Amino acid sequence: MPTATILLAMALCATLASTLTCAAVVSEILALLSFKQNLFDPRGAMDGWNASTPAAPCDWRGILCSAGRVSELHLPRLQLGGRLSEQLGDLRQLRTLSLHSNNLNGSIPQALSRCTLLRTVYLQYNSFTGEISPSFFYNLTNLQVFNLGHNLISGEIPDELPARLQVLDLSSNSFSGNIPVNFSASHQLQFINLSFNHLSGSIPATIGTLQQLEYLFLDHNELYGTIPSAISNCSSLIHVSAGDNMLSGVVPATMGSLKSLQVISLPRNQLSGVVSSSLFCKMTEQNATVRILDLSFNALTGIENHAGATCAGVLQVLNLDANRISGVFPDFVMNLSTLKVLDISGNLISGILPDRIGNLVALEEFRARNNSLSGGIPDNVTKCASLRVLDIGKNRFSGLIPEFIGEMKRLAMYISAGICSLVEFLRA
Repeated sequence: MPTATILLAMALCATLASTLTCAAVVSEILALLSFKQNLFDPRGAMDGWNASTPAAPCDWRGILCSAGRVSELHLPRLQLGGRLSEQLGDLRQLRTLSLHSNNLNGSIPQALSRCTLLRTVYLQYNSFTGEISPSFFYNLTNLQVFNLGHNLISGEIPDELPARLQVLDLSSNSFSGNIPVNFSASHQLQFINLSFNHLSGSIPATIGTLQQLEYLFLDHNELYGTIPSAISNCSSLIHVSAGDNMLSGVVPATMGSLKSLQVISLPRNQLSGVVSSSLFCKMTEQNATVRILDLSFNALTGIENHAGATCAGVLQVLNLDANRISGVFPDFVMNLSTLKVLDISGNLISGILPDRIGNLVALEEFRARNNSLSGGIPDNVTKCASLRVLDIGKNRFSGLIPEFIGEMKRLAMYISAGICSLVEFLRA
């Protein structure tokens, strides 16, 4: 760094209040100038970064200070390119680092672990590579948000995560190995997104220790084994998603007891057995909260009406496409008046469509293609006034296309016996 810059920084530093450490301020200025020097800045966001400014570095773009020390560095969405300087570790009072949505590359500086006051780190949507050292988080005891999603990071996720961590987003990288088992040390976690990686092994039962966890995304990995019943101990859970893995066994019926759970999305796995209605039906002692249940492309064999469930609830989407469900379709599902999408395509369901389909007054899409349904289309389907899609092709229906199909004003597509007929054609 040029001597003139250092002397100028020291001269400015001498004008600061005596409670500040001059050497620390100079160190921060030099760290930021090193950061700038390493980067390609096509928009000139850091053109004004100069040690000669009246309150350097606190009057620089993207810099916020507290008591004269750099506390926040904000430069997102500026097309910045290049590698991060190791001297960022000299920003000892840094609490927020936000450099997301740029073109940054190279590894995450290990020196950042010296910024022990860091609370929030936003580095998502860049091109960072390399691995995260197992010791990276050791000194970051104040870290609450760590977002490294949509990069090119590889290696394993460190076993030791900060105790105060609330948000962990490592999605869309190339992480491998197992999901960390030691979740109990990070009991404040509310949001975990590990989707779109190469993680293997099972979902650890210790995840049940996360009482504050609200969102869990594990999609598009290589996870196997069963879904731990301990997940039902995550009493704050709102959304759980683990599609496109190799999970097997049954869906724990006890998940239906979670009072805040709204979304269960587990498509494209190897789940088997029956689906318990307790996942989405109102039981005697509790209200149903699940709005979306997607178990498509698994090996499920049925739906079980659990212990007198009335099946009143708030379910809006029930997707059981491409399973092995046989027998007649459970009549109790027709009590779900909130249902908007019902997909039972690609199963082994036989019998007739129940007249009570008319109870589904909010239904917008009904898909039952590729089953063994027979008989005709019940007149009560006209009570589904919001119906836009009726896909019942490749079944064993008999008779003519009912005239009332053409009178359903919102129906955009009617597909039967493998033939697609636009409603406008039926109305002609």
